[in-house]
Amino acid sequence: MNESCEDKPDISLHPPTIFISALLIGFIIRAFAGGWLPLPHLVAEALGGVMLLGSLMLAVGAISAFAEAGETLRPATPAHQLFTAGPYRFSRNPIYLAMVVFGAGFGVATLNLWVIMMSFATGAIFNFFVIPEEERYLARRFGPEFEQYRQRTRRWL
Repeated sequence: MNESCEDKPDISLHPPTIFISALLIGFIIRAFAGGWLPLPHLVAEALGGVMLLGSLMLAVGAISAFAEAGETLRPATPAHQLFTAGPYRFSRNPIYLAMVVFGAGFGVATLNLWVIMMSFATGAIFNFFVIPEEERYLARRFGPEFEQYRQRTRRWL
């Protein structure tokens, strides 16, 4: 592919902004509508903590791959390589997965049902409005290599 044409995914949404907004909306809704998760605090904090820690480890592994390759994390930029190692062996979207698990874990740890629901809504937005465009771009950019990767690795887990 000719690099000068600057082919890139047509992404107008900014995933980190969606993620942060979802967490804030969850807290605002609970402030006005309630929505406490009915778990003992110790259980919620332990389970949420495990989810938070796991999501952070996943995110660090995935982001490190980008940093080591000198790639940007911004989704609407050209890709120079296809990541298939590290966390990308298990998920084609480990950073988005980490965001969703982090949000859900934070909701569990704070007993906030709305944050959990908004985290899953964030995952749905990623799944239907961000990832498909990224995948169309990667298919154009990397052709059979991406198709093989897509066949052996799930979108989420």
